[in-house]
Amino acid sequence: MKTPPSLSEKIGQMMVAGFEGTDLNPQIEDLIVNHHVGGLILFERNFENPGQLTRMIGDLQKLALSTPPFAPLFISVDQEGGRVSRLKPPFTRFPDPCCLGNARSEPLAHRFGLALGREMRAVGINMDYAPVLDINTNPENPIIGKRAFSGEPEWASKLGVAFLRGFQEAGVLAVGKHFPGHGDTSQDSHLTLPHVDRDDATLHNVELAPFRAAIQNGLEIIMTAHVIYHAWDEKFPATFSIPILQHLLREKLGFKGLIISDDLEMKAVEDHIAFESFATLGTQAGIDLFLFCHDTGKVKAFLAQMVRDVETGQIPGPTIDRSVQRILQIKSKMPPAESGLTDLVSLAKDHQKLVEEMQSHLQP
Repeated sequence: MKTPPSLSEKIGQMMVAGFEGTDLNPQIEDLIVNHHVGGLILFERNFENPGQLTRMIGDLQKLALSTPPFAPLFISVDQEGGRVSRLKPPFTRFPDPCCLGNARSEPLAHRFGLALGREMRAVGINMDYAPVLDINTNPENPIIGKRAFSGEPEWASKLGVAFLRGFQEAGVLAVGKHFPGHGDTSQDSHLTLPHVDRDDATLHNVELAPFRAAIQNGLEIIMTAHVIYHAWDEKFPATFSIPILQHLLREKLGFKGLIISDDLEMKAVEDHIAFESFATLGTQAGIDLFLFCHDTGKVKAFLAQMVRDVETGQIPGPTIDRSVQRILQIKSKMPPAESGLTDLVSLAKDHQKLVEEMQSHLQP
């Protein structure tokens, strides 16, 4: 008979952590074996070449599957194309996604999603923080800009859905971001806490349109924005907002999938909300997966805090159970890893024609 997962095993599944190194080392082994971390995020620091990355991911998955709660890892990365591309050549250097908005081509967006997804799958990555579903409406925005498909809700929606379908065909989990929309800010949430002053009707018609369309077309994971939307919540950024994540995303938009926070080491939250409150505020709002990109000390401190918060009754046990059930349900549907079956270099070579076609739509 299978032993039910312990509290620490369940809470570990709700964590996506960054780590150092290019192989299975004691630091990451400790996170998986002793802290039951259920997801990892890759950066440039973890990549030397496709063979090394494939071997490392295979070793990480083997360890996770042999350790309670015996669940595969989310292996994730920020690979959007354009300037947010953590994995360098021989991964294809796709141009900025805004070229798709210029082209107004759903088939091109679909081919891009399929190509990008196939490259991720070739090395064992099963989750990518794309597509960007923000709408590029503020020319002073320092963080979104060309990362967005379009400045028009209609085309951001159509292209987001087409990209998503390509990703789904490739067998990789897409993460739509940054809910409910980071496109109208004039500040970078990595550095400070941005505010959006648009009224409720405008937010519904503009910001929410691509998310609504993607949810209706099977988007399973959404990342939150560390941004305050005054029309909906004067106090908390979306990441910690019950009105935004529960009432709007879950109830009004009917989203049944996973909600993941943006990196909780960003200044938008780190400088404005007490670290000790992250677990309670986040679970109350509806976060299923908590992301820490760099500091493994913070990962361990957060997990310990979350255990304490459940044990003292600040976080109800059923809240944890609901999130873990969502996580394990999505993991159970993930295709088994096929890394090593597809040669990344050959794939990237095949994708050069697509790159040229996309580049032809970039504005000078």
